[in-house]
Amino acid sequence: MALFIYMSVSLLSALLVLPLLDGLLHSLRHLQRNYCGDVIPQSMGIVFPVVFFLSALWANFTGILPIFLLSRLALITAGFGILGVTDDIWGDNRARGFGGHVKHLLFHGEITTGIGKAVLGFGLSLWAVSGLPGSFLLVILRAILVALSANLLNLLDLRPGRAIKSFFMFSFIYIWRVPDNTGALLLFPFWLASLVLLPWDLHGKGMLGDVGSNILGGVLGLVIVLTAPWVFQFLYMVVLVGIHILAERISLTNVISENIILKFIDTLGREEWE
Repeated sequence: MALFIYMSVSLLSALLVLPLLDGLLHSLRHLQRNYCGDVIPQSMGIVFPVVFFLSALWANFTGILPIFLLSRLALITAGFGILGVTDDIWGDNRARGFGGHVKHLLFHGEITTGIGKAVLGFGLSLWAVSGLPGSFLLVILRAILVALSANLLNLLDLRPGRAIKSFFMFSFIYIWRVPDNTGALLLFPFWLASLVLLPWDLHGKGMLGDVGSNILGGVLGLVIVLTAPWVFQFLYMVVLVGIHILAERISLTNVISENIILKFIDTLGREEWE
């Protein structure tokens, strides 16, 4: 019964919060023009912290999940949420990609919001994995994994639904290869909230925003660090580094559009709305 209520809280809170959030963002004029030219609410990913913290209160009260894990996940959810909202509101487009931000710093002597978010995001990730067993080097690598995972979905969030679909794809691969009930329980609030938010995202009714993509990626990275064997963590790190290097050289959107399978998954549920 406790587990059923845990999932129910996640689902019902998402269903109730999203319409309220939509109205709030409209009233605050926190809107942005998407790639189709439509002006829609930005930062709909704010729903994730709300859903998680309500679910976490119940999980801690009933003992479904230990506070040791919930507190670390809360740090990533709140921290990346704040960084994401800040970037959604005040972020600049003076540079693209990590390399672009570094070049802008070296040649213009200006710190872009991208550099600031990268540094703070790594510090936040380091804080979240501190105290786990292992050497200092291992702690650093774990923090890098979480930070890169958070940025991964941000890189992919260029079309409606793409970031959420990627979150589902990577997290389901994790569940398939690491059948850990604890990891699944930690991810449940984010899965259910993503299911509720996905139609809004796909239909162009609201934009996930950096707040949403960073939270989903950061949470997934931390869950993998906390529950997956080192082999899976290593393979995920290789994938993260590979995609980031690829994104510095070519457009990920072009890569997706030129692959039949990736294009089908990417446009699924969105084709009729474009």
